[in-house]
Amino acid sequence: MTLRRSMTFIDGAALIVGTTIGSGIFASPGKVLGSVGSVGLAMLVWVVAGLLSLAGALCYAELGAALPVSGGEYVYLRKGLDRSLGFMFTWTNFFVLKSGSQAIISIVFARYLGSVLLGLDPRTPNLDSDWRLKAIAITTLLVLTLINCLGVRWGALVQVIFTGLKLLALTGIIILGLGALVTTGGAGFNDPFTPFAVPPADFNLVSAFGLAMISALWAYDGWNNLNYVTEELQAPEKNLPRAIISGILGVMAVYILANLAYLAVLSPQQIVTSGAVATEFAVRVLGPVGGVLIPLAVAVSTFGSTNGSLLSGARVLYASARDGQFPGFLNRLSPQGVPVLALLVQGVWAAALVIPGNFGTLVDYFGFAAWAFYGLAAIALMRLRQVAPDLPRPYQVWPYPLIPLVFLGVSGFLVVNLLLESPLQSGLALGFMLLALPVYWLFFNRPTQAVPLNPP
Repeated sequence: MTLRRSMTFIDGAALIVGTTIGSGIFASPGKVLGSVGSVGLAMLVWVVAGLLSLAGALCYAELGAALPVSGGEYVYLRKGLDRSLGFMFTWTNFFVLKSGSQAIISIVFARYLGSVLLGLDPRTPNLDSDWRLKAIAITTLLVLTLINCLGVRWGALVQVIFTGLKLLALTGIIILGLGALVTTGGAGFNDPFTPFAVPPADFNLVSAFGLAMISALWAYDGWNNLNYVTEELQAPEKNLPRAIISGILGVMAVYILANLAYLAVLSPQQIVTSGAVATEFAVRVLGPVGGVLIPLAVAVSTFGSTNGSLLSGARVLYASARDGQFPGFLNRLSPQGVPVLALLVQGVWAAALVIPGNFGTLVDYFGFAAWAFYGLAAIALMRLRQVAPDLPRPYQVWPYPLIPLVFLGVSGFLVVNLLLESPLQSGLALGFMLLALPVYWLFFNRPTQAVPLNPP
């Protein structure tokens, strides 16, 4: 049994857009604005974060086209640097990155769906501790896992439908906000680079900008998900670069316009203090009906994002197990060509993380580990250019090496900044990553059969 190339370009683009646009654009604007203290700097953060994500997307487009096998960073680190680093990625991806991301997004989904079904206010502090919301989040993870077990076409169909719905909802927010901007001039655009509150005595702009970038980049995260399912994408040498680049450019435009829409209706102080910016926005514009429509829109968005994350994350486990770099039973495929056991194990672990999960803490763990591996992938790209110059590269990042070096430099800055600003969470994430090395040397440091770079 092998994975089947049944995903089209539209499926791939929907996976990029649908996984990237999840909870971040509804949860991160206040955190970004509060970190830097001015509207102008906050908008600059969203632009810079989008450009950095685009730089990463260009690097991953070359890696995915040159190494068209599923697994994403696992494959790139294993072939470009060292097998132990590939194992470290799978280890961290399973226990922290993908599963943590799925837990976060499912909690946000439950928060907004619960506001409609249970009459809860999504802006209430510490709402995530409500056992009813955790039950909704866990049920969602397990139901979507079972849907994806039916076949990749089922998972892709869910992704396309919910990506279309979330884009429709965000388009409505943008139209309403820009309409308010034209008629009122906008509540949040007076003196955009003047701090809207007195900054604390220990305020450091560089450090604050870095922390704001982590929050914005959380909203952009997902641009690399198509690389995890490359073996199931039709004509990956052509469709993968097209889907990645067009997807991230579209997401960047939507995010900038959505932030402008929020600022056209709400003051900076209201955005910072609100626990649910989009709901606050809709209530101001549409009245009580907005308090129902926007929570439903956010629920739709996060549902689709959770589905895309589950679909792509299981392929990393499968690819690693196929190489003998993770427990072998995860290598099994169903008659439909789906890594069912990898999907089930991933879904159960993500559901377990929901029980003690806290949004802010999980984002800190996620940000450090994610950007450490993104930087390593950039190094792998440059090393492969040196040691494998004859490797077919249907797409090459340009200008080279400027783009990979810039991406690597910013990744390094974000990792160091997180270590300085959130030493406990970042230190624990780093320790967990390093714990993979003795596990690898004890159990998985053995010769493995090479996987063809162009599987059927």
